[in-house]
Amino acid sequence: MKDAVFHLKCTRKNLSSIYKCFLPSSPFKLKSIHTNSINIGKPLQFSIHKDDALVPQLVSILQTCTDPCSLSQGRQVHAQMVVSGIGYNGNLRTKLLGMYIICGGFLDAKNMFYQLQLWFPEPWNWMIRGFTMMGQFDFAFLLYFKMLGCGTLPDKYTFPYVIKACGGLNSVALGRVVHDKIQAMGFELDVFVGSSLIKLYSENGCIRDARYLFDRMPRKDDVLWNVMLNGYVKNGDRGNAIGVFMEMRKTETYPNSVTFACVLSACASEMLINFSSQLHGLVICCGLEMDSPVANTLLAMYAKCGHLFDARKLFDMMPKTDLVTWNGMISGYVQNGFMDEASCLFHEMISAGMKPDSITFSSFLPLLSEGAALRQDVEMACKIFNERTPVDVVVCTAMISGYVLNGLNNNALEIFRWLVQERMRPNSVTLASVLPACAGLATLKLGKELHGHILKNEHGGSCFVGSAIMDMYAKC
Repeated sequence: MKDAVFHLKCTRKNLSSIYKCFLPSSPFKLKSIHTNSINIGKPLQFSIHKDDALVPQLVSILQTCTDPCSLSQGRQVHAQMVVSGIGYNGNLRTKLLGMYIICGGFLDAKNMFYQLQLWFPEPWNWMIRGFTMMGQFDFAFLLYFKMLGCGTLPDKYTFPYVIKACGGLNSVALGRVVHDKIQAMGFELDVFVGSSLIKLYSENGCIRDARYLFDRMPRKDDVLWNVMLNGYVKNGDRGNAIGVFMEMRKTETYPNSVTFACVLSACASEMLINFSSQLHGLVICCGLEMDSPVANTLLAMYAKCGHLFDARKLFDMMPKTDLVTWNGMISGYVQNGFMDEASCLFHEMISAGMKPDSITFSSFLPLLSEGAALRQDVEMACKIFNERTPVDVVVCTAMISGYVLNGLNNNALEIFRWLVQERMRPNSVTLASVLPACAGLATLKLGKELHGHILKNEHGGSCFVGSAIMDMYAKC
């Protein structure tokens, strides 16, 4: 316990400042927020003005506020509560707090939080959820500790977001502390709490702990099966992933699109092509063959197994193709050595109005090594690069490599200079790609500058960077 708390304290230099955002606003400030909010957006119309009858109407409206676009409507409900004098209703105010969290009005949520009775877990649950949604996982966990310190007992709705915060902090140690509390309160076998714990353990390399808890769960829904299946896939355990799927098939739980996407990604091997084909048949029986994630995974599976005819047939049958679909098909052609087909498909993709991303460039990169026979592809890639926003390091690296492979060393250096001017940080792959340009132009001075940059940023430990440096010095 002490080690876990110490780990949490080390996540920030001064965590005492965290609670500054929880200092309650002055009454005047709260009043000004409430009175001003009634003027935001189109006024709501209420047909009944009696306090008891108005509450269900307001609750119903709050339930429709589920995204940031609904925040102004939620504020109008808040204003109506103040005007009607029903702001004392604890249940309604808790729902209002939840609306602010869901709609992204965190400052309003903070003000509302301190107006509620904090010996109930619901307000704490919403605030912990809010911090988790914003990625402030350390704040979420500290608020959980503050909740315990105030004597408020958590419920089963508290723990999924606290566990998610542990995952966000990549801390299994904190997760085990929370797990102990969950066991003490008897929530360990709850399907939502249990699935959160299993996900935490499986995503942090503790797959045995995840499986032990999974086997103890008395009731397993599709979410729980998918979490365990995905855990094995992420840990590279193909055999157990397929085993879990086969176990699931023996139960009354039906696989969904997430299930098929997970298990198909584990079957991308020529040795499992027969099993994968059977899965494809099962996908069709379940009516999920045109589901985008499932279809994309099927396409990638066939491409990786070298069955490009089946992959292209599936590609042509898809009523709607997204960027993932195009990337998967192009990558499949490239990986199997069908460069002409990949080039034609890339041109089709551009003609269809689909904008490539860094994955497209990474897949398309081997095409550029074909030299003058595909020089038009280099020009097209350059045009797309110039029009693309935003551009990241991966895209720049792909363009640098493409230029170098085609002998356009000056162009490669121009891209690298632009990358540095835009204050992007070149990685080891970028540096290994640009060093041959220095060798090709025999620019020893620039090569030495790059070598200094590599040493300063500790990229010299990479084998391919070291090889590129030696090759550059040898040719200069």
